[in-house]
Amino acid sequence: MGRSSAYWHANLYQSDVQPEPTAPLGDLPPALASRFQLVRQGLLKLPGIGEQVRFMGATWRWAWEYAMGNRKLCWLHLMKESIDVTFTLSDGDEARLTKSARLAGPIARALLEGQRTGPVKWCWLELSDRRAIDAFLNLARRKAEWLSERPAPRRAPKLHRGRSSSSGNEGLEAD
Repeated sequence: MGRSSAYWHANLYQSDVQPEPTAPLGDLPPALASRFQLVRQGLLKLPGIGEQVRFMGATWRWAWEYAMGNRKLCWLHLMKESIDVTFTLSDGDEARLTKSARLAGPIARALLEGQRTGPVKWCWLELSDRRAIDAFLNLARRKAEWLSERPAPRRAPKLHRGRSSSSGNEGLEAD
């Protein structure tokens, strides 16, 4: 799944200036712009999914991130000659996916070529045609359903050094 530096240099947005979410519709060649619009609309129709144009560092540059709160669904990469997606699957998600109906070819290939980092598999897919887009949107719909089943992660309260109190927790305050 690892991409070369030459691949990442083909990112459409090399500037440090954040592009507008709809910028690719005018910046990409017509065929790629229509693919972007199809994928974007499909992702934004999923319940609870939001979009953010995010700077992902000097290598990835700008990516369109789709998430349910702080739980990530995928990242769209707008390249000069393609539209690609990176998505992650937990061990549990991958098991659910492979135990269900037969996987579409592009998704099966992305899973096979994906790289595991701890309990997460990072997968990449070129959205080169309608078949690949439909297969990915089907996967995204399922992953969004799985994300909605899980409670949102909660942060533990922070403990701060503070004034003495009569509660017996001298020196500690909770937010």
